[in-house]
Amino acid sequence: MAEQVVVFVVEKIGELLINEARFMCGVHDQLEELQDELKEMRCFLKDVDGRQEESETLQNLVIEIRKVTYDAEDALELYAFKVSSRRRRNFLLRFACIFNEGIAVYRVGSKIDIIKIKISKLTASLKRNGIIAVGEQGEGPSSSHERLNQIRTSYSHVIEEDVVGFDKDIKILVEKLVNQDHPVVSIFGMGGLGKTTLAKKVYHHPDVRCHFDSFAWVCISQVWEKMDVLTGILIELIPKQTSEIKQMRDAELVKQLYEIQQQKKCLVVLDDVWSNNVWDTIQPAFPDGDTGCRILLTTRKKEVACHIDRCGFHHQLGFLNRDESWQLLLKKAFPGDTEPRVETEMEKIGKAMLKRCGDVPLAIVVVGGLLANRHTLNEWERVHHSLDRYLKRGEGFDPQDQKSIQQVLALSYNDLPYQLKSCFLYLGNFQEDFKVSSKKLFLLWIAEGLVVPEDRGDEETMMDVAERYLGELAQRSMVQVELSNEEWWGGILERGGTCRLHDLMRELCLSKRKGEDSQSHGNVRDSSSSSTGITKTRKLAIYFGFRMDLPNLEEFKLLRVLDFEGFHFDGERIPKGIGKLIHLKYLSFKDCWNVKLPSSIGNLQFLQILDICGRNISIPNVLWKLESLRHLYLPVFINVNEKLTLDGLSRLEILENFDTSTCNVLRDPFKYPKLRTLDAKVRVGCMEDMETIINYLNATSHQLRRTYLRIELDFEEEEPFLVSRKAFTIRRLESLVLRGKIGKLPEYRQIHFSASLTSIALVKSGLTEDPMTTLEKFPNLKYLFLGQEAYVGNEMVCSAGGFPQLRILFLSFLTKLENWRVDEGALPLLSSLRIQACTEMMRLPEGLIFLTKLQKLVIEFLRKAFGDKVRGEDSYIIRHVSSVEISYEHP
Repeated sequence: MAEQVVVFVVEKIGELLINEARFMCGVHDQLEELQDELKEMRCFLKDVDGRQEESETLQNLVIEIRKVTYDAEDALELYAFKVSSRRRRNFLLRFACIFNEGIAVYRVGSKIDIIKIKISKLTASLKRNGIIAVGEQGEGPSSSHERLNQIRTSYSHVIEEDVVGFDKDIKILVEKLVNQDHPVVSIFGMGGLGKTTLAKKVYHHPDVRCHFDSFAWVCISQVWEKMDVLTGILIELIPKQTSEIKQMRDAELVKQLYEIQQQKKCLVVLDDVWSNNVWDTIQPAFPDGDTGCRILLTTRKKEVACHIDRCGFHHQLGFLNRDESWQLLLKKAFPGDTEPRVETEMEKIGKAMLKRCGDVPLAIVVVGGLLANRHTLNEWERVHHSLDRYLKRGEGFDPQDQKSIQQVLALSYNDLPYQLKSCFLYLGNFQEDFKVSSKKLFLLWIAEGLVVPEDRGDEETMMDVAERYLGELAQRSMVQVELSNEEWWGGILERGGTCRLHDLMRELCLSKRKGEDSQSHGNVRDSSSSSTGITKTRKLAIYFGFRMDLPNLEEFKLLRVLDFEGFHFDGERIPKGIGKLIHLKYLSFKDCWNVKLPSSIGNLQFLQILDICGRNISIPNVLWKLESLRHLYLPVFINVNEKLTLDGLSRLEILENFDTSTCNVLRDPFKYPKLRTLDAKVRVGCMEDMETIINYLNATSHQLRRTYLRIELDFEEEEPFLVSRKAFTIRRLESLVLRGKIGKLPEYRQIHFSASLTSIALVKSGLTEDPMTTLEKFPNLKYLFLGQEAYVGNEMVCSAGGFPQLRILFLSFLTKLENWRVDEGALPLLSSLRIQACTEMMRLPEGLIFLTKLQKLVIEFLRKAFGDKVRGEDSYIIRHVSSVEISYEHP
């Protein structure tokens, strides 16, 4: 990661020289010299990148380079903060501080001189060790950017794992779960065989989804907590009680989990169990006897499976055969190509590489990832030679030996460009089997300087670049990425992917991180956390669910990342000294409760990312002081004494949950020239706010790439129909939520209506005419929510050719709806349909039989007779749907 740190600091010096030149007058020449020294060192580091393992000396040099570069960053930021703070004061105080400022210039100048000397010595050491300076014409950020662009720009769908050779295993396991009396079914075998992949296929199998009432999946891994396991299972079984479950104590969780399994047929997956102690600890929460519930277990150890249930069904997963191995390699090497054509010589080379992989799926997938986008004979030969050379360092490949597999996996790491190596290694900060939000990961990468600005294409943001980075890591099968289930909350579609490391990849990641400075990151999990090296800590995470004395933040002087996500302060004050963390780049109170932000956060001049999307958050009107802020995520509901002013945030790129009732309305588009994503809410009691925000959105349509608008209608005299008509015409609007009575929708006009709309939600609209007549004409609409009497008519029709791009449709509490017709040719791409509490609905539309892309159907809170009909005489309509969930409460 040394080169990544150098790139970041070179960029930082450039910013200071341009944007803060007035503060750098005393050290300008020294900064330029330091920048030149670092650029020269970067050229040498390109050669070091692939050779660190050859010599312990090189590893130590890289560690020293990282340390001295961090020192340079710290010194520069401290100086910029002190000088800029003084120059904000009034004239008399400013005059009194000139002498002190001269001292500051002298001190930082001396520090820069010392750092330059260290860098010169380190560069000389690199030369003595035979390191060659690789010029900027080599593969640098620009050429890597071109290669990264070969993959899709957007990573917006579920990554389907290529599965080969599991058909027989799936059939056996589904049969055991559904039709036989085995309370526990286990899958065991060595790491890398695909136990979790097989379990997922079984878990989502149509027969399994129809047989059980509720489902839960929890990853155990080597490090686990009883409370986390029980809470995770219970939340998945009864998700509507999530808030109550999170407040439960141990005994309450055990009792509730026990009782729910007596009331429903539940399937619980315990993934990656390592020890007998896991079951001994959670067993009281699982009823004895045949309740119809089942446990599906994955483990490397057969003795663990037998310990849970000696009479259970234990399925050993073996290696692939040669044909299966070849098919899997082709799937990964030629993604998206159903019938790849391979020359005879390439096939020989490919099958020779398969022998090296020992028919282990994970090893094959990794080698396939190396071959992706390399489709010539010469390229395959180079990969083959690399594989041979790498394995010959050891004793060859033994498929039963995890070290041999690690050697193959290490090839994929060595093949990464330097910026992706840093991003991959960063994932080692998270706990085993932890699913980290992709969005959060992108923000952390940016805050830590791991996303290279030079990799940006035209009109791309740093978030776009981070998304591409993750896309390539996933394509190389180094990271497992999935899109979480879309959920509608009050008409707002919540979408977000997660990613995690396979445990073998995590072992590789940790082994490559051994040269890292161990004091650069820290986690607080309890009150006994060590304070050793605390002043060098650059990242601190406080994990949800642990009660501890909050640390004194004044001790963490060099902190760049501070993450309180999910912590319940319960009236406790934010730790002392947060306003003195001048180096802070990332600060998160996401999902925190009862937070009162101090006005001192206005001192955080280098803060780039602020996430305060929690509950009961009080915010002082100081956010406008955060001049470096790029990303601001406000709470949905804010406690403020006065409307927040954001006028000073000229570098802002993303603004979410902006509310005209708590923030001054955006008026001047020139104040936010870099804004690319805006999520705004307008509580309309009069037309003025509405007109202002619409004018702003239209004036900035050339720069805004993603715009989300929520309108809450509350009119007494004004005509709500006028609001809806104006909202539908906003240029480049991506998502629109209208909450409140509008009476009728405007007739669709292709010339005037926004073609960019991909998501529409109508709530409490009181529409008397069929809304589908208008909505089905939007050419790019992908997500539609109609809820809480949005439509009060009794008939609805989706006509042929309508909704050409719709993926997700959610009908909720349309209590007057009786008949819904879907014509052949309508909704051709619909993949998910949810019908909730449409209590007068007679039956499913027979036209659903034409929806060949439909994968998921959820029916909730309808009459029991409706559910029985779906399972019985109307089952032919949805026979092609892979996942069907039915629950009903009304008689």
